[in-house]
Order: sequence, then C-alpha cells, then structure tokens
Amino acid sequence: MKLFKNNITKIIIASLIFPITLTIIGLILSKQSVNSFAQALADLVVFLVAYLLNRQYFQEKVFWFNRKNGLAQLSTAFPALIIVAFLNSPVLLVNDFRVKFQVILICLLVGLAEEYIFRGLLISLFLKANHNNAFGAVIGSSILFGLIHITNLKALPLGYVSAQMIFAAAIGILFGTIYVKTRNLSIVIALHAFRDMFPMFSDKLMKQASQTSFNMASLYVMVVFLGIALFISYIQLQNFEIKKS
Repeated sequence: MKLFKNNITKIIIASLIFPITLTIIGLILSKQSVNSFAQALADLVVFLVAYLLNRQYFQEKVFWFNRKNGLAQLSTAFPALIIVAFLNSPVLLVNDFRVKFQVILICLLVGLAEEYIFRGLLISLFLKANHNNAFGAVIGSSILFGLIHITNLKALPLGYVSAQMIFAAAIGILFGTIYVKTRNLSIVIALHAFRDMFPMFSDKLMKQASQTSFNMASLYVMVVFLGIALFISYIQLQNFEIKKS
C-alpha cells in the first residue's frame, strides 16, 4: 500500500513505537513485578521492536559510530556536554553519591531505545520528508520526542508535564544537532545516559525531585532553555548540508 510507503506515515508509526510498546508491556506486567530489571528489559524490548521494524519496514541507515574528525565531533557536542554537566552539578553537593550498576544499565538502555528511535530513525525520515533540511528534521523529531512525555499526565499534573515536554524537546534539539553533524549515535546515547544517571546515584536528590511541586518559574526556565537549544542548533546547522550517502 502506498500509504505505508509515505514518509509522513512512517514518521507517525516510528514516533508511536515507544509509547505503544511500553503500554503493552505495562499491561502484561503486574505493578508488583515492576522493578529495575523490568524497566531495563522494557527499554530493551522497545529498542528491539524499533530495530526489527527498521530492518523490515523503515529501512533507514543509522550511523552508530564515526571515528573520523574526532575533534570536530567533540566541538559539536561541547555545548550539550556543558549543559548536561551543569544540569547534573547538584550531585556534587550531596554526601550520598553512590554508583549503582542497575542505574547505569537502565539509563544506557533508555538512551539506546530513545536515541535510536528519535534521532536514528526519525531524523532520517524527516530529512526525506523535507528535502534534507537538517534544522527542520531536528526540530520535527524533537517536537515528537517532547510529545511522548504527554503520557506522564496519568500520574503528574499538567503544568509539571508541560515543563517535562519542553525540556525533552530542548534536549532533543541539542542531541539531534549532534547526530546530524557527527553521524555518531553513540555520542548522543552516552550524553542521554549521563544526563539521566547521575541524579539517580543519589537517593537524596531523587527524594527531592519526587517532592518538587510545579511552579510557573520552572516553566519559564524551560522555555528559556528551549530558546538556548534552538539558538545553538541554528548556529551549528546554519549552511550545513547533508551529504548524500
């Protein structure tokens, strides 16, 4: 069917892999069985579903590694690296920091699944849909990355989820820009994992995060962060041309 060969249809299907797969897994597993191992397994299943769909349906080339121009890749990733380090800086102020293997495993699998879908697959699909407009592809995939967090509304208030969605879109713009310019998915998987894991190494920080209530100031901060991410992406992708492979 021509409908399923359409790039827009493929974009919609790819963006739904994560929420649909996790929903199905949630229906299969009981609440009592949800633990660190189950979370890691769920993210692995999401990745495998996306990987198999790509082989059989999307057929998009994903650039896992790139050993060329290491300094140029580092330069591209530097703004995001600084931002991730700043976001994780509160961990330096706690006295209960402890590296946990299960946290590393979960965060790596989350990074693998989300970056494979939203950077590896969706950016490639958006590039085909908008005639290799790199900035547009990054923005499009990042908007969808932000929108998947709307599923958190079942447990969190609208304002809090709105801030989450804006933050996810902003970080997605940074990661998407890196992937487009470096053709190295491993960099953004690592950055994604680092962003997620360090706060989870401190029980005190996790407790504070769970008790944080929404306020408009946090929403404004997220909007400013989004503006910064857009500016960085625009500067880095200005006059950047996608090389046809």
